[in-house]
Amino acid sequence: MHFRRLALHRFRNLADATLEFSPGLNLVSGRNGQGKTNLLEALHLLALAHSPRARTEKDCITWTQKSFVLRGEGLSLSGVEHAQSIEYGEDIRVKVNGEETRRLSALLGAFSLVSLSPEDLELVRGGPMARRRFLDVLLCQLEPGFIETLRLYQVAVKQRNAALRANADDAVLVAYETGIAQAGSRIIAKRQSLLDDLKPWAQKDYALLSRESEALGLRITRNPEQTSPESLLQELLRQRQRDREEGSTSVGPHRDDLMLFLAGKSAREFGSQGQKRSVALSLRMAAAQLLRLRMGIPPILLLDDVFAELDSHRQAALGELLRERGQAFIATPRQGEMPFAVDAAFQVEGGIISPA
Repeated sequence: MHFRRLALHRFRNLADATLEFSPGLNLVSGRNGQGKTNLLEALHLLALAHSPRARTEKDCITWTQKSFVLRGEGLSLSGVEHAQSIEYGEDIRVKVNGEETRRLSALLGAFSLVSLSPEDLELVRGGPMARRRFLDVLLCQLEPGFIETLRLYQVAVKQRNAALRANADDAVLVAYETGIAQAGSRIIAKRQSLLDDLKPWAQKDYALLSRESEALGLRITRNPEQTSPESLLQELLRQRQRDREEGSTSVGPHRDDLMLFLAGKSAREFGSQGQKRSVALSLRMAAAQLLRLRMGIPPILLLDDVFAELDSHRQAALGELLRERGQAFIATPRQGEMPFAVDAAFQVEGGIISPA
């Protein structure tokens, strides 16, 4: 599975271009601010139906313009020729093998992808939302229908919160709590099952990156046994009065956290900068390995200026992992600083992309 071709029009600062990629390692070099990250963002949006940087798709339009177009072609997860595109302007138009829809989620399922960037440090040092999102995005790739479960849950929580603030009757709250319990229990169970599968790969990759200096531990804060709709509904009932006073829902998977430990201590509180970065890389690379095992094909990897933050050992170790795992796009300021050979190279200067 890989992107063979990308056509882009009015996306961020990038000039209109049609690019041909290698199924192996693709290097994208250029000074900061020239558009390297924008190219990786375009691939991310096409594969996963959302930008890792923009709050809305409108933020991706070239300044002074009103629309952008992205089209990607290549081999899909099923191993056949595939094309999908997104046109964003006054509305959203998505095409998948010629069939048009307005649902961005239709892009999911053909290309699996994992993105690594310096901002991944927030997976370790940031708040719980970043870690929940990491798990949920991975679940949506493994099971595209999971996005509907997330949507139903978010709607039910929003409705219950509004009812709490309006001091609605208990009978009104029960309807929303039932929806929260049904969708929430599925989310809890799916996250725990995912973590059980992800953990050994993250631990293995961390051992390689850190020279086995300390063991990585992962645990979700919620009791994994509380996954039934009945148990979650009872918990919502127990907390109803407190939730009325605070005007928000205090229980459910939107309150979960993925706890990360090094040698039994919180990586967030006690890990060094290098340790935290290695933990974040291990999570991303483990996600890629899990996608490969489930799909039968390595996912596409995006690496945005990751190597500059690593010492020589971690650079070599990450390069070894990349060679095993399919197509990759690696953005870096200087081509000559790469610690290993690549299969294709591109230069970005002032938004213009050209073969290097």
